[in-house]
Amino acid sequence: MRRGAVGFAIVLAFIVAFALTPPRGPRSMRQFNPTRLADLEVRMWQAYYSKERLRLFSLLVTMLHEQYHYSWTVATTEAFHLARAAATFGDLKDHYDVVLPDLETAYATARSWTSASFDPRTVAKAELAWWVARRVPGQNSPEQVGALIADEYALLYETSRKSVETSAFLRAEAAALRDAQAEHPDWIRIGMLLQASYRELSAALASENV
Repeated sequence: MRRGAVGFAIVLAFIVAFALTPPRGPRSMRQFNPTRLADLEVRMWQAYYSKERLRLFSLLVTMLHEQYHYSWTVATTEAFHLARAAATFGDLKDHYDVVLPDLETAYATARSWTSASFDPRTVAKAELAWWVARRVPGQNSPEQVGALIADEYALLYETSRKSVETSAFLRAEAAALRDAQAEHPDWIRIGMLLQASYRELSAALASENV
């Protein structure tokens, strides 16, 4: 009986340590695998538009663990806020600001975790701005949405807007293609655009460290 209890305690300790230990490497959102993140984002978009919320949540946890180098525990908490914001937004027709508290909470943790100095509320508002723009005719071209994504990237990564414009436009182009082909999206093409977007972003951020 005592051996069983000891064995259980050891297994539990390993599980807790696994959940609380962040992946190796610096606590930075600037270092990531572009191809891997593009693949995760495509799958997240598929889950979002299919309203597969459990799958979306699982993919978000994985993406945050890999991109932000969060521990699984922190990634799960952050995914809860981001997934709830996305799910709530998806059901809204107006009053979009109700998702800001979840977005701001998520970015506040990101700032603390990575020792950054951006303002979480400003970044949250910038992200919501391009989410909303995608729904507004006359404001949802790739150029217009891309400009808003660039605004967010510049704030989030604390870099010049010009350096992230190409990456932002490519992501907006991927989103526009998804919207234009809502019934049968070309996920391969969308994935290629997202890969190009993340490669551009990774290169832009890496060039600042040279």
